[in-house]
Amino acid sequence: LVAAMSSDAMGKQLVAFFTLVAVQSTAILLFKLVQANGAYSFSPASSVALTELFKFALAASFHYRDVQAKGGELFPTMSPVMIAHYFGLSCLYTVNNILTFYVLKKADPGTLSLFKSIAPYLCAIILRITGQKFNRLQWCCVLIQCCSIAIVQYDVEKGLPVLETSAYVLLTIATSITAVSSVWNQLVIKGFDVPVNLQNSLLYTFGMVTSVGCYFFGPAKSEKGFFEGYGFLALALVFFQALHGLAVSFVYKYADAIVKNFANSSVMGVLVVISAVWFDLKMNLHSALAVVIIIITTYIYMSIAVKMDEDQLTAPSSETKALVNRQDPHELEAASDDGSFHEELVKEGGGKVPTRV
Repeated sequence: LVAAMSSDAMGKQLVAFFTLVAVQSTAILLFKLVQANGAYSFSPASSVALTELFKFALAASFHYRDVQAKGGELFPTMSPVMIAHYFGLSCLYTVNNILTFYVLKKADPGTLSLFKSIAPYLCAIILRITGQKFNRLQWCCVLIQCCSIAIVQYDVEKGLPVLETSAYVLLTIATSITAVSSVWNQLVIKGFDVPVNLQNSLLYTFGMVTSVGCYFFGPAKSEKGFFEGYGFLALALVFFQALHGLAVSFVYKYADAIVKNFANSSVMGVLVVISAVWFDLKMNLHSALAVVIIIITTYIYMSIAVKMDEDQLTAPSSETKALVNRQDPHELEAASDDGSFHEELVKEGGGKVPTRV
C-alpha cells in the first residue's frame, strides 16, 4: 500500500513537471511563431488584455470555489494601500508582457530564457537590500551565471556580441522588471491578510485596464482593431500565457519548489536547443558548455544555495566533529587522505590532528 501511494505521488510529480515544461516552453515559442516577416498580425496590447481577462476568470472562479467550500466573505475589505500596490504591480506586469513581444522580434526564445534566468539572482539582491541574508554560495552562483551568459552571447570569431545592442537593452529591462515585480508581489501577498485568489483577481483586473489603456495610448498604441488578426496561433498564445500560472499551481500542489525550479532549467535547455536549430542561435562547444553550466548553476542556486545559512557554509560537518571527538588516528587518516577535512580538523581539534606515519 505504501509502495502504491509512493508510486502514485511520483506519477503526479512527473505529470506536474512535464506539464509545466510543455506549457512554459510552448508559451515562449508561440511569441516567435505568431510573427509573420518579423511583425505581428494583431495588437500586442490587446493580446495582453485578453490574457489578463482569461487569468481573471480563472482566479475569480478559484476564489468563489474557496469561499463556497470554506466560508467567509466573497469581497472582504481591502485597504487602499493594498489596492494601490496592485495597481502599481499591474503597470509593471503590463509593460513587461508587452515588452516581451518586442524582445522576441529581436532575440530568440533561448536567449530570452537565458537572460530571464538572472531574475532570481536580482530578486535575491533586492531582498538583500531590504534586509534578507545573501550567503557566499549565492554570490558565487550569481557570478558564474553572469559569466556563462556572457560566453553564450559573445561571438569569438567576430569579436562582437551575438545580438545588436538594442536587443540587450530590451532584455536587461525585461529581466529587471521581472525581478522587481516578483519581489514586490511577494511582499504584498505576505503583507496583507486577503485570500491569494482574490488578490490575483484584483491584479488581473488592473492588468486588463492598463493593457487596454496601452492599446489606445503610448508606444504600444495600435491601429489594428482590438480583435483583428487573431488566428489559431495568436489565440493559442493567449491560452498558454494564461495557462502558465495554473501549471505552476499544479506543480506546487502535487510536487514542490525544487521540481518547479528544475522544470525552469529544463525549459531553458529545451528553448536553447530549439533556438539553435530553428532560430539561428549560434552555438559552439564553448557556448554549449556554458549553457550546461547555466542550467546546473540555476539548479544549485534554487535548490541548495537559497536554503543554506552562512553558518552552514562555514561550520564543519557532523562527520568531521565525530571524527575529531573520537580522535581515532585510522579514521582521521582515511578522512584526510584527500585533504578535504584537514583544515577543519585543525580548527576543531585544536591542532590535535594525528601525524601521518
